[in-house]
Amino acid sequence: MTAFPARAVLASWAPARPGLVLGITALTLAAITAEALDTGFVPTTAATIAVGLLCLAALLAPPEHLSRTGWSAVTASAALSLLTAQLPHRPEHTPGMAEMVMLLLLVARTVRHEPPARMIPLASAAWLAAPLVLLRLPGTEHVTAAKYGLPLLLLALPVVVVLGLYLRLLDATREREKNARLNAQRLEYARELHDFVGHHVTAITAQVKAVRFTTAAGHPPTPQALDQALANIEDAAVQATDSMRAMVGLLRQPDRSAPLHVPQGLHSLHDLADSLRASGPDVCLTLDPRLLAAPPADHISSTAYHVVREALTNIRKHAAQADIVTIDVRLSADAGALTVCVSDHAAQPSDAPPPRPGSGGFGITGLRERVHALGGNLTAGPSPAGGWQVAAEIPVGHHTAPGPS
Repeated sequence: MTAFPARAVLASWAPARPGLVLGITALTLAAITAEALDTGFVPTTAATIAVGLLCLAALLAPPEHLSRTGWSAVTASAALSLLTAQLPHRPEHTPGMAEMVMLLLLVARTVRHEPPARMIPLASAAWLAAPLVLLRLPGTEHVTAAKYGLPLLLLALPVVVVLGLYLRLLDATREREKNARLNAQRLEYARELHDFVGHHVTAITAQVKAVRFTTAAGHPPTPQALDQALANIEDAAVQATDSMRAMVGLLRQPDRSAPLHVPQGLHSLHDLADSLRASGPDVCLTLDPRLLAAPPADHISSTAYHVVREALTNIRKHAAQADIVTIDVRLSADAGALTVCVSDHAAQPSDAPPPRPGSGGFGITGLRERVHALGGNLTAGPSPAGGWQVAAEIPVGHHTAPGPS
């Protein structure tokens, strides 16, 4: 009999608890031994135990070994039944009911795990081997066994087949759910890559363009201004590298369920505003005092932060010469929703083509997915005052404004 690692054995019966599997296995071994001793003949006792262990191995083996162990168990069981029918020594009380039950369960497990090309032959052979066990009884008992045993076996066939199909359906459902989770995780990583790395790379590009533009216009930056620009570029490059290293490190970890970064909240909006302000435009940030006194849930604050950051990244790309950028984050009048609005007022558009309404790139697409997942809405398009505007409304549910002290 082939030996299998205990972990693989238990995993093949997930999500059953290991203690339950071990308990049933111990009872099955006891039943096999008792029925083997009932034969009263040492050779058939040893053979019955060996065949019972093969059947048990077929039930406990990992799915990839099911075909080999299953055929071994079925062949050995049928051979023992036919051989015992020719011997004068027969079991006195039971032909091997534990073995018969294991063969029926083998039918169910075959239907569950094997593809149709291997399922039909093995399941049929296992079911046919089950009634052959009745041949081990004394010849005078064959008529009685056929009268009562065969109808039960015929009824058991659809039951075990349906059981196997049901477990097969559950496995397929779990696999689909697992793939859905993996796809959602891949999308989350794509958003994080765009948000964290793309934001910093865009900042680098904006700084370089600013230096080149002023130099080409005949106003090269002073050494102090150039040093400050290079320091900003270096800082953005370091942050982009750290973000990339964090993502690669997470992908190498066995447990990939943790978030890529610590969620950024509303308190980090000032850093975003200062970062854009350093590259030229005047940034006006308005943050509702109620949000500072009673911040919303982390996932809502993080989503608002992502909206602002993506909007500022797009301003760097498409409105590098914007004069004023406004960031407005506040609660609605009834404190039931968090509204985020980022707009720019560009006197002269940059040489980069402005985005068209409804044609948002991966960043806007990811933002819509984030906001919609929270039951909110996000729009991006020309603002009434000119320029471009990104606006989001995110329900906060339980959040309430603090009462007067």
